[in-house]
Amino acid sequence: MKRAVLLVLSSMLCTGLALADAKLGVRCGAGERCGKEVARFGVITDIHHTNKPDSASRKYSAALPKTEHFVATMNRMRADFVVELGDLVDLLSGGKDPVQNLMEVENLFTSFNGPTYHVLGNHEFDNVKRADLLSYLENTGIPAGRTYYSFDHNGIHCIVLDADYTVAEPHRPFDLQDPANPFWTWKDAFVPQEELDWLAADLAAADRPTVVFAHQLFHRDAAEDHTVKNAPAVRRLLEQDGQVLAVFSGHDHRGEIAYVNGIQYIVLEGNVGISRDWPTVSPTNGLDPVKDGQFAYVEIRELNAPAFNGRKAYQVVVTGSGQQYSYQDEIQIAP
Repeated sequence: MKRAVLLVLSSMLCTGLALADAKLGVRCGAGERCGKEVARFGVITDIHHTNKPDSASRKYSAALPKTEHFVATMNRMRADFVVELGDLVDLLSGGKDPVQNLMEVENLFTSFNGPTYHVLGNHEFDNVKRADLLSYLENTGIPAGRTYYSFDHNGIHCIVLDADYTVAEPHRPFDLQDPANPFWTWKDAFVPQEELDWLAADLAAADRPTVVFAHQLFHRDAAEDHTVKNAPAVRRLLEQDGQVLAVFSGHDHRGEIAYVNGIQYIVLEGNVGISRDWPTVSPTNGLDPVKDGQFAYVEIRELNAPAFNGRKAYQVVVTGSGQQYSYQDEIQIAP
């Protein structure tokens, strides 16, 4: 049976909390309740591995050490699975094989001791044809070539969406393109009807709290640059379902938290940079894998306190690394 989501508490913890220094695990302050763990997972976005020179706001040269630190941390925390939210690679400056560049970061990411999952970003198509790209990316237990899919883990249902389609009909999927005659830009993002139909059916079949992963954003106005241009159609399905706890995305490196019609939208900060010049935010200039490597360790718990009006309460805890914010909220789901 579908369930309605009601936010009952949300609290920002501290910005820029490094996992290496944080007291990891669920934070239970006065009056807070901690119950049975449902899932724990790692999320990282916008790694942008390439051989391009570093810029003031993006430190491409640190992509591999930062990815290695992410994997090591998630292994240490015994995360159930990890998700990469897109823009794994970036445009090459020449003189390097695109497949070699892709596999350098892919092999590090999939060295995690557990299931690994990808969301397609826009930069994945800077150097590699779509068919080749999909043959190299590994999503545990998912048939090769699938760009939107779902999986269950313990008590949660997870959905990965693909908005890498042109806004203009016939809504062509992103692919390697001729720079002299491009057919998509980074501001393009659209979920075609076939995927919407799949999403509606997948949500209807799910019987547990749901977490959604995407690259582009759904919660802002559709005209905004980082937002999927038919975002209202996607939000409508998520809201009508009533089981969606949170949507994790990337694309906008600045990061953000929003609450829209019963759903938390959590935009992670870019691993390569947070859209500010690194010298202004970090004494290590964005190059330190620990201090400057943005990612999140997420815990979802079913609280064991007595239900309120028949509702079950869930706790979502986001522990940030590097400049990534940490965040916590409790959500009630009614049968």
